[in-house]
Amino acid sequence: MSYDLTVYFETDPTDALIELIEAEPDLSVATDGPGWVVTRGAGTYCCSIARPVRVEEEDLPDEVVSRSVRFSFQVDVLVEGSTSASIARTRKLIRAIVRALGGMSWDPQTDAIDPAGARRSTTPEPAGLVDLVEFGWYAPSRIDVASQYLASVGRYLPEAAPRRFGSFEPLQYRLDRDGPSRFISESADDDLLHFSGTKPVLDGSIGAGSRGTTVHLSVLAASLHEAQWRDPLQALFLDLAQRLDCFFAVAEVVRNFTWSGSQIRVGPEVERKFRPRSNEGWMGLPPHPVWWAFLGSQYSTLIDATTNGARTIGAGTFIELSTEPLNRDALAEALPRRGLLHRDPAPWISPDLQMKPVEGEHRRMPPPAIRANVIPDGLGVQIAPPGYLM
Repeated sequence: MSYDLTVYFETDPTDALIELIEAEPDLSVATDGPGWVVTRGAGTYCCSIARPVRVEEEDLPDEVVSRSVRFSFQVDVLVEGSTSASIARTRKLIRAIVRALGGMSWDPQTDAIDPAGARRSTTPEPAGLVDLVEFGWYAPSRIDVASQYLASVGRYLPEAAPRRFGSFEPLQYRLDRDGPSRFISESADDDLLHFSGTKPVLDGSIGAGSRGTTVHLSVLAASLHEAQWRDPLQALFLDLAQRLDCFFAVAEVVRNFTWSGSQIRVGPEVERKFRPRSNEGWMGLPPHPVWWAFLGSQYSTLIDATTNGARTIGAGTFIELSTEPLNRDALAEALPRRGLLHRDPAPWISPDLQMKPVEGEHRRMPPPAIRANVIPDGLGVQIAPPGYLM
């Protein structure tokens, strides 16, 4: 168990922070890895303090944004073990630091803000449920993913460019300040690089490793009912799929994310999304219809030429089940009917290529599924074993 506090400052508090702690007669501070450890009395542990990191308004909790001045630095404070004496002394120390440096502390355990009367700068928009279109590109491992991504978004959709990026939150780099070369080098150095875009593009990531290359992008679905956003995103979707030599790429509507007006959160209402790649490798295609799908040459040879919404794009196949973004249930309803009474929707693609959902487990995240019966040869990535249950 631990007790956490987060403290926000307008300027880098590093030097003043150490001086203020050392000025407390009963406290001592020493460097401890990436931060400091504070002890009290005869060396009893009090708390751990991380080094300040840069933040922007979108990184701040709503409880802070609604009351704050413009904070630019965040310091995380941790009380390991959560003894009452250490918690009380840490809270007293943080109150003194906040008052001396004009900062603000937030207690995530209680949502308490100190000082309580801090000035209000902005009012968050009312929270609500929204749908996202989540994009995924899957390809063999390669070293030029970041540069290919920048080239594609630069040509078709600048809003999808990585405005901020980094391997942890809050994202530490900015494209306009640190340049494309930093984005490319960080992608090469980290197995998973996160980035934020410009609305309607919210965020994305580039992943690499033994299981192959993965690029993800999240976009507000409402915007894609307009051709001015939908058309360039489709161009980006297909261009990047071909640049990366993807064996599969997907765009699907995922319902009921919680939107605070500035941040997306995953609440209990969010729709569960199947994951085509497990820890053991590639699992197969989604077990439900998706808005867009690109199938590389490996999959294209296995699908029926009469597949609904399919057309040839280069060496691959593009499947578009609707013009505007529709969720999986609406897409299934729109598919042709089959059976004697024509009541059952036709599969969006051959069932042998789809993962198989596990009955009664649809509320888990991600929902468990069994590997598809058929996985094409030559994907260039690790494949989950036959019958593997994720």
